Amino acid sequence: MRLLYDTNVVFDIIERRAPHYSASLQMFKLAKHGTVEGALASHTIANIFYKYQKAIIPDVKDRFLTDFEVVCGNAFLVRSSLNLGFRDLEDVLQVAAAMAWKSAFIITRNERDFKFSPIPALSPTAFLKRFH
Repeated sequence: MRLLYDTNVVFDIIERRAPHYSASLQMFKLAKHGTVEGALASHTIANIFYKYQKAIIPDVKDRFLTDFEVVCGNAFLVRSSLNLGFRDLEDVLQVAAAMAWKSAFIITRNERDFKFSPIPALSPTAFLKRFH
């Protein structure tokens, strides 16, 4: 099953954010062990580098780029997603990337932000309850 992981799930892991860390880490492990196919939108990688600067670069290469595909939406998918009624451009880019990669779900803690998405969104906790 193909899953696109939203930026907030990655930040939960990097920052060990309570109470979300445990479920996000379990989702990360599913991708690491090949139970699911995990992907990150290319702008998520840019956001990681921007927020954490050079301190995280080896960690990103070792933990994320090894275990996740990096995907992005093309111009057509971004334009199509912009017309869906989203308020947040970052969410639009997540949807476009998920559509390009043919993801089954977007894994995010902000499920309600994706109510207009053609790709359903589930929180890490909701995904784990439903499928594992």
